[in-house]
Amino acid sequence: MNDAVVTSGRRRLYRTAVAAFAFAVAGGLAAAVGYATESTDELLGLGLAVALTGIGVGLVAWAKFLDLDEHVAQRRDRLATTPVEQDELDAEIDSTIELFGRRRLLLGLSAAAILSMVIGFVGPLGSLGPKPRGERRRTSWRAGARLVTADGAPIEASAQPFGELVTVFPDGAVGLDDSQVIVMKVPPAQLTARTAAGATADGWVAYSKICTHAGCSVGLLGVDTRPPETLTQLVCPCHQSVFDPLDGARPVGGPATRSLPQLGLDVDAAGFLIATGDFDRPVGPLAWDEA
Repeated sequence: MNDAVVTSGRRRLYRTAVAAFAFAVAGGLAAAVGYATESTDELLGLGLAVALTGIGVGLVAWAKFLDLDEHVAQRRDRLATTPVEQDELDAEIDSTIELFGRRRLLLGLSAAAILSMVIGFVGPLGSLGPKPRGERRRTSWRAGARLVTADGAPIEASAQPFGELVTVFPDGAVGLDDSQVIVMKVPPAQLTARTAAGATADGWVAYSKICTHAGCSVGLLGVDTRPPETLTQLVCPCHQSVFDPLDGARPVGGPATRSLPQLGLDVDAAGFLIATGDFDRPVGPLAWDEA
């Protein structure tokens, strides 16, 4: 095989390695974008496949370009090398280092391909382990956040919707599951001291809507005015857990054993209900955090 054919073949291998590493970079970045945007079905798997394939093809082409695929069988007659053989080895190493140094594009693209693949795997690898503890203690509720309904309407403190239950969210975070709250208004005299100490506002009281038994939505309000006393109860329809909203939403029936977390309330200058901070305890069942 003449030198022109060999040179042409080496050029093709070089271009193949460059193109493969470039595709690997694009695949790794696409995987990272897919995970960050939750477009896992479209980008994550495809991007990682392209990154891995590109790196594999690039390394093989690069090895062939360097003639590393040559198969040579050599008998080992002695362990020591002669000065001539040592000089030949040193010359070969110097030549290889010089060749690597001249191929800056190939070196840069290979490093970028591997780095992009690592970035693409960060998200999936992080998803394999347990999530950091403490998520149930942090929701979107912050001091000063207005209580708004699902359509974004704020709650006026002066309203008188006695006997009604309203689902609200923090303004700017409508629809977030961990931040959903049930709010109701009762005559302030009916609230126990510890409930009022949890920060109520003009008879308004608010609790997490997530049941502490199995995480269902507490969405039913029952009021029984029959003698000898009026009963006001929050009910979870999944397993019939019952909570007393007048006494810190303590469980009074069903399988739940923990009170619903209470959200402190206040009234802003415009007369709308706002939160004084986050919930007074973690939301949801204890089993969610293996407590």
